[in-house]
Amino acid sequence: MSIPETSTPEQGRGAPWWQHESLAVHEEQLLLDGTPLEALARQHGTPLYVYSRATLQRQLGRMEAALAAITDRYRIYYAVKSNRCPGVLRAVRDFPGAGVDTCSPREVELVLESGFSLERISFNAGMLSDRDLARVAAHGVHCTLDTFSALRRYGAHVPRGTPVGLRFDPAMTAGYGGGQKTAYGSGKFGFDAHECQQALRAAHEAGLRVDSVHMHIGWGLPEDAAAEVEAAFMRLAAIARRIPNLSSVNVGGGLGGRFRGADRPLSLDTWSGILGRQIAPLGVTIACEPGTFISAPAGVLLVEVNTVEERRGTRWIGIDAGHAINPCPALYGIPLEVVSVRAPLAPPLHEYTVAGHINEAADIWARGCRLPEVREGELLALMPAGAYGASMASDHCLRGQVREVVI
Repeated sequence: MSIPETSTPEQGRGAPWWQHESLAVHEEQLLLDGTPLEALARQHGTPLYVYSRATLQRQLGRMEAALAAITDRYRIYYAVKSNRCPGVLRAVRDFPGAGVDTCSPREVELVLESGFSLERISFNAGMLSDRDLARVAAHGVHCTLDTFSALRRYGAHVPRGTPVGLRFDPAMTAGYGGGQKTAYGSGKFGFDAHECQQALRAAHEAGLRVDSVHMHIGWGLPEDAAAEVEAAFMRLAAIARRIPNLSSVNVGGGLGGRFRGADRPLSLDTWSGILGRQIAPLGVTIACEPGTFISAPAGVLLVEVNTVEERRGTRWIGIDAGHAINPCPALYGIPLEVVSVRAPLAPPLHEYTVAGHINEAADIWARGCRLPEVREGELLALMPAGAYGASMASDHCLRGQVREVVI
């Protein structure tokens, strides 16, 4: 079964790669779900994140179709850490059957306040304090744990027989750009596969009942890592077969999207095919925790140009937003496409370096960015910006003020 995806290379021949069902250009205006982005920026001010509710739910539907093609037992838990804007959470809550994955007590409390029932909430985090464990236990959400210490201490906070999941290390590295910051194998997360029986004993001694296993391979998995992903899920399936009375296998997140035209992310077809071969034969519920795949293409960051000038042979654009409101380019090297809101389809005339207003050399959004003539006072759109932008914002240099709007 072929599953259509947002921003596929084949979509819209001759159109920019970043266009999709919700993000389009009409009469030289950049529109999100039919709403002119320039009008929103002038109304609310910049920097401004704008999210498409339709895209959020469309991406959830695509993932649901991919899972339904291989099994009738599946659960989608949207990763709250990717974007916790109230309107985004409402869009997920209103999608039938969708749940949320949380990784801190405050995230648990937020989604409960947002109307998610306990059975729609999962919790998966590492290096937890006793305070964290006590607060999560008090709410009664299902926990996945990945250290012997956490198993021992969590058992002291919950009734005997409380179900838990065990997280295992994939023992391989794959992630966007091949960087260590986007690959999770052989790092701080998860038991080693050879520790399976030891972890089961530790859970039993703590009075816990293991009902699920979990593995998260990396962020923004590329298509050329398909063999490594298959090997990791084969390893997870082997672990699952060693655990009696298992009810679910959680394959984590990892599906990303395109952040530049040349990107080839792991496709839904490839991902679901691997799950169909490695996990579905187990006859258990397949759970997953998508974040970026759901929220990234739904978001655009609108900024205003405050400076345009040339120095030492480089054309510079300064904008009213820095890495305090989106650390992904500076911290992870994850690019964002820069598009002129005034002339989104105009041919490029110059190469620019786009810089933010944080007083640090690393506050660079893009280098070698090809754009039409850019003038001070006009708007730029940075995309896809729906994931890990506002949710990771700080108030560094007191520059963290940002607005969010959901269409």
